[in-house]
Amino acid sequence: MISAGTRKLVHDAVPLASLVGGPQAPPRDLPADGELVTSRFALIRREGSTWIAESSLAAAAVVLEDPRAHAVLAAFAVPRAPDGELAERVGLPAQVVSELASLLHVAGVLVDVDQAREEDEPPLAFWEFHDLLFHARSRAGRQRARAGGTYRFSERFDSVPALPAARSADTIELERPDYDRLLQDDPPFAHVQEIRASIREYGRPPLTLTQLSEFLYRVGRVNDFWEFRLPGSGSKSMSFAARPYPSGGANYELEVYVVARDCEGLESGLYHYDAGSHRLGALAGYSDDVAELIARAATGMASDANSMQSLLTITARFARVAWKYESIAYALVLKDVGVLLQTMYLSATAMGLAPCAIGSGDSDLFAAASGIDYYEETAVGEFALGSPRR
Repeated sequence: MISAGTRKLVHDAVPLASLVGGPQAPPRDLPADGELVTSRFALIRREGSTWIAESSLAAAAVVLEDPRAHAVLAAFAVPRAPDGELAERVGLPAQVVSELASLLHVAGVLVDVDQAREEDEPPLAFWEFHDLLFHARSRAGRQRARAGGTYRFSERFDSVPALPAARSADTIELERPDYDRLLQDDPPFAHVQEIRASIREYGRPPLTLTQLSEFLYRVGRVNDFWEFRLPGSGSKSMSFAARPYPSGGANYELEVYVVARDCEGLESGLYHYDAGSHRLGALAGYSDDVAELIARAATGMASDANSMQSLLTITARFARVAWKYESIAYALVLKDVGVLLQTMYLSATAMGLAPCAIGSGDSDLFAAASGIDYYEETAVGEFALGSPRR
């Protein structure tokens, strides 16, 4: 039976399942003829040495501690009642099967058949499985894990440096714009914000290396650097390198790569922008993978690959954020990407260039083109840049 204190289901002294997390609704008996089915928002995953069944529909989860509990859950792939026939199939008493179904129901893993139909109607129909899971588990409310700046890896690993190691020994020093000139010549901010638009057609002459240098300086240069020692952690510290845009916890985990196709003064290829030194490091020539990055970007913005001039790929060194933040790390990365894209839009508009953010990209393709490990640093945003048609 279910223990009221621990929400643990035990049969013949053998633990079958436990309800964990909260807030939890109390277990309840299900009607003998009431049909349940697995929610399309449910999942099973390994946590340590145990299996967890959970759903984006609730904060609680069920620890499956016995293979018979797995068998019960598997039976609800189709609508059915937790009845005697199911109990006989899995080798458990009918009351135990009903109590297990009740736990899974509280955790949102099993839902009433009517509720399952609601999952295919507005508003739930608009939510993909992964979208609702990411939303529910990266904000308070339906969250069992800790959230926020917990520094969860501080006892296991050193923090990721504020700036990555140089990607290439083959570098190009970039010209630094005259900041006083920018202050004097830039159009008013209100005007820049008003005329900002996505521009997908380009003109001649193409984007120049001087323009690209100024653009990168405006949006991505390091303008401050400091070290922070964690309170009460002995020698543990974290370095920070601030950029012109805001970043969650000042982590600045984003890096910018330039895919140059038609840029005056710069050979076609893939480059890393070294924000600390304001220079480009050559990573690859115009290989098939690099050309495919351009082609995919052109498709994503409904443009012609042969007219593209440059593509900026934004990557995230995810461990830099995850070292400090728990549960919300990837959500912070995406927010930082949005902030950087807006900074790129406004800077390009002020410079009279043609900007366009791209809705999606291929992170595996970028990893193949750059040779950078997909899990260490992965592509999270794309932005096309060129000279506008006059």
